[in-house]
Amino acid sequence: MQLLIQSGELGPTWFHVALRALVLLSKSDETLLKSQHIANELGAEPSYVRKILATLSKAEIVSAYGGREGGYTLAKTPREITVGEVYRALGTSPSTPYWSVPSTGTEKFISLLISKAELQFQSTLDAYTIEEIIKHGSSMATS
Repeated sequence: MQLLIQSGELGPTWFHVALRALVLLSKSDETLLKSQHIANELGAEPSYVRKILATLSKAEIVSAYGGREGGYTLAKTPREITVGEVYRALGTSPSTPYWSVPSTGTEKFISLLISKAELQFQSTLDAYTIEEIIKHGSSMATS
């Protein structure tokens, strides 16, 4: 994680777009935000934002309303949404089972190492909420 902080990276695109969209939804004075508005604010493609929001809706993090007057809103308060929950809702890239690659004798240990790191990573993400992102982001912007 220190490398990400030093380099200024936001992580995978799907992850930071989701987190930033949730922040926008949290801060919105409007009842519903349209995906086009969210996409414009984030500098992302509207179809990409809709795909992310649809996944977050299935995970009951976001509520989606169709139709001309439709849009998106949070399904929970910002305090109830953990960053880890968002990560797990969207982080569905398939892993490579250690037994599916040609063996060098190290695959099982590498698998264990990656599993442990992933658990620690998710534990760290679970310690933060969307509310904290808003609070800390606002304090950093004024520093």
